[in-house]
Amino acid sequence: MSYSALAPFLCMLFLAGCSFQTLPASAAEVDKVMVRLRYKVHILNGFADNAKPLIIHCRSRDDDLGEHTLWKDQEFRFQFIVHFLKTTHFACDFNWGSKSLDDISVFKNDAETITCRATGNCFWKAEEDGIYFSNNDQNWVKRFAW
Repeated sequence: MSYSALAPFLCMLFLAGCSFQTLPASAAEVDKVMVRLRYKVHILNGFADNAKPLIIHCRSRDDDLGEHTLWKDQEFRFQFIVHFLKTTHFACDFNWGSKSLDDISVFKNDAETITCRATGNCFWKAEEDGIYFSNNDQNWVKRFAW
């Protein structure tokens, strides 16, 4: 075999070996290198009593997740994989007695993607004074008032 025929093969072998040197060694490093594709949205009824349920209806352009009735401390959650072209958007209507908030973006490839990326979770909790957001089910920020 001549050197001119062997050179491309050796070059490809060298490049393949170099690529293995740059692979991440842990799951934490994988998250830093790769964009997270799978997310979970959690919607919680955080009301103090069970007098009135929280009624939600969630949907995306492609999927209607239906209407769900949540009593005190109940949760509705769904998971999905982000669309490759970054067009994933889920919105929900929140109804509690005579109060309602319609078409609330619970996941959209912008602010929520950034804030949910660390955990892969987007938490939304309805309370008496409005709707709160968290990415870890602990540090809540009020996003919408009734």
